[in-house]
Amino acid sequence: MIWHAAVKLAYDGRLFIGSQRQPGLRTVESETIDALVNIGAISSIAESRFRFSSRTDRGVSALGNVFSFVTSFDRKSLLRALNAASLDVMYYAVTEVPMSFSPRRARQRWYRYLFSSDNMDLEMVEQCATLFEGRHDFKGFCKPDGRSTVRTLNSFRISSRDEILVADIKGREFLRSQVRRMMAAVIEVGSGKISIDEVASVLDGKAKCFGVAPPEHLILMDVDHGLEFETIYSPTLNRKVTTYRMDVASRKEFIDSLCARLA
Repeated sequence: MIWHAAVKLAYDGRLFIGSQRQPGLRTVESETIDALVNIGAISSIAESRFRFSSRTDRGVSALGNVFSFVTSFDRKSLLRALNAASLDVMYYAVTEVPMSFSPRRARQRWYRYLFSSDNMDLEMVEQCATLFEGRHDFKGFCKPDGRSTVRTLNSFRISSRDEILVADIKGREFLRSQVRRMMAAVIEVGSGKISIDEVASVLDGKAKCFGVAPPEHLILMDVDHGLEFETIYSPTLNRKVTTYRMDVASRKEFIDSLCARLA
């Protein structure tokens, strides 16, 4: 039976050149497409109508990106087969969608950015974040690609977690590098290097760039299409997660031990 599958996937962006396929380079899309072909779920990109929801740059990770494709592959076996065929992408939820479904048309996208609280004025950070909420022309906070640069930001919230500040940014769609450019401005304001008025002036059309925040601290947390996904935590996926967990534990032990020696 032919059906239209939508799959949620997660990946560590440090392991890929980016999400979008590029000739001769390792990307999330290329690894996903190779896995789909290898298990016999698709024969070609065009025939399967393969589509990705959100592009992520090199170094940016994702917990809830989505892709869709048309297939006759058994639904119950799909995620297990994909996880076995793919080295560094984790596929964990699936649902059937109408043939008219496009993963690009999402209700909301949620990004999270982590940064150090050292020498940060939390009140100024929060004020700057609030400045971006609502509908604005973000041409000074993106890499233009010819499309309209007017977007609506639903929320830009800051929370504190030990020595880390967490920015949660939500909106229906984002421009290329928009989140990282906004974060660069927020961090500059929080550290006292620029004023909120300077950021406001760029939102009002003044030409100025505050830089681009590092990609490794950015995570695409979720893409919401209003769908009910079935989560499947297979043994293959569990082995991948365990490997990541041990890697994190080892890195933390190394850093904690180094800090203890330097104290």
